[in-house]
Amino acid sequence: MTKIAFISDIHGNLEAFQAILAQLDEVSCDQIICLGDVVGYGANPTECIRIIQERKIVTAMGNHDEYVTLLMDPKLDRLRAEVRDAILWTQSHLSMEDLRWLSKLPMRIVTAEFTAMHGSFVPVPWAYCLDENTFAANFKYQEVRLAFCGHSHSPLIGIEIPDELPYVDYIRKTVIKDSDKVMINVGSVGQPRDNDPRSCAVIFEVETRTVEMLRIEYDVTSAQEKIRAAGLPERFAARLALGR
Repeated sequence: MTKIAFISDIHGNLEAFQAILAQLDEVSCDQIICLGDVVGYGANPTECIRIIQERKIVTAMGNHDEYVTLLMDPKLDRLRAEVRDAILWTQSHLSMEDLRWLSKLPMRIVTAEFTAMHGSFVPVPWAYCLDENTFAANFKYQEVRLAFCGHSHSPLIGIEIPDELPYVDYIRKTVIKDSDKVMINVGSVGQPRDNDPRSCAVIFEVETRTVEMLRIEYDVTSAQEKIRAAGLPERFAARLALGR
């Protein structure tokens, strides 16, 4: 059976990234796909980029990946102050080569079985799939039967129901029907926000169309200490222990 692991929103959290990769290696995934936001918030952006490059992990662009490539761009002025501070810090700690690499990441990853991206199909920048209304908005534009996304940091499955709000629930092990239109939000590796601080990934078994979530504990304290030592906003460290 072909197992594809989907990860997203690493956000420079090296401890979480290493922990989830070790677990994915243990369950023998054939491929890992990253749905963006390799950087931002965390203190190890370069190290996380290097792992993705060395392991040849196919990666889509996330909003934070884009932000750090916008050098002296007025768009950054519209970000919250703490987010802008983290973006500027990340810019200053990445090489021009790494910034170029981030700038060339694709917006979507398209295969015969699925389409994957950071946000959603809604034609506005970085739209979310995080509740019934946002999944409903996505399904208005989603033409493929199966898609995967990240961005909201919450692992959720959305299934379109004609003339009604979509079915949206926390991811449990399930078989995706060929006839359903489905969007799966794969949660976050480095900064979960579903009240579970464990690192998150989703595994898709292609032949059986089975989806299941994987959670793994990691060294939160070390990740927090690095954020604080870097002088990044305290909130980015504190929320790691809370998963929100």
